Amino acid sequence: MDAENKSRAWMHSLTVNEKTKAAELWMPFVKRGGFFLATEKKYALGDSVFVLLSLGDEGKKFPVNGKVVWVCPEGARGDRQQGVGIQFPSDAMGDAARGEFEAMAGKIHTSLKKTATL
Repeated sequence: MDAENKSRAWMHSLTVNEKTKAAELWMPFVKRGGFFLATEKKYALGDSVFVLLSLGDEGKKFPVNGKVVWVCPEGARGDRQQGVGIQFPSDAMGDAARGEFEAMAGKIHTSLKKTATL
């Protein structure tokens, strides 16, 4: 990322209201948990990313200032969608969002043949 893009604030929003979708996006192998965010915006490992998560049928809102821990570039093998893996921050909001996301994903993620990540 060039200096001009790093200095600009950037916010994403992600709505997950189905358990299957949560399981596809959930990244249990990331320390403190993480999720996949489809985006065409270019990020590097370690970049901060602000995501407004809306989770569940009730649309609980969680402002998450996460960190990029995985990058899937444009044109990746296996028809993977371009985007990044975001690690939940180690703060109260990150813990709350992780708990809600993980609860939605439940045990479904272990039975999925293909997820948005690995």
